[in-house]
Amino acid sequence: MAAIVHGFPSKAAALQFEWAWQNPHMSRHAADAAADDGVPFDSRRVLYGSAQKKLETKLVALVAMVAVAPFRFWPLEIVCSDDGLHRDLVSRSQQQQQQGSRGVPGHMRIIQGDIARVFEQASTATAYLGLPAADEACSICQETLAESRPWGACSACPASWHLSCLAAHMAGGSETGRGARAGAPLLPTMAWCSNCQKPFVWGQAVRAYAQAG
Repeated sequence: MAAIVHGFPSKAAALQFEWAWQNPHMSRHAADAAADDGVPFDSRRVLYGSAQKKLETKLVALVAMVAVAPFRFWPLEIVCSDDGLHRDLVSRSQQQQQQGSRGVPGHMRIIQGDIARVFEQASTATAYLGLPAADEACSICQETLAESRPWGACSACPASWHLSCLAAHMAGGSETGRGARAGAPLLPTMAWCSNCQKPFVWGQAVRAYAQAG
């Protein structure tokens, strides 16, 4: 196995991506990538070429697909089995960005690692959040946190919040200056702690609560 992509919001989302990746010449998402001005013409030609089973096609399809909606908003991570493939993917992404096209989004990581270990960690993964303390309060609205209402916690400071409060806080930008900009996606890719401003991937915070439940 040369590479895997993980971090999907659901099993259905993972299957959706897998089918599109394996069948770019038939996928609606690959068609969106090919029609997108952010995907170079050479990549579009490969996506619809005859060599659908070649590694080259799979790599082109991977970089193109994670650059288009909805995949570019998800907290994905690409793990390569060897250093050569890792350098290849990073180089492809950088080249597209230098040419004015979309590469792998900044919140996604491309790493070289042991794929078998990724599977082992996924099967034994546990929620790091657990239950909120009995007297733990949202750092934004000051109301007591409850298991029934989605919440998250900062890994760098004692702050914790309702996810809805943090989303409203970021959209308003009252303290951080990170207010919603025109044309910004409804689903954010990054978020910032309301207390210490440490950035984190929004989808990971949502997933942590979902795992806790």
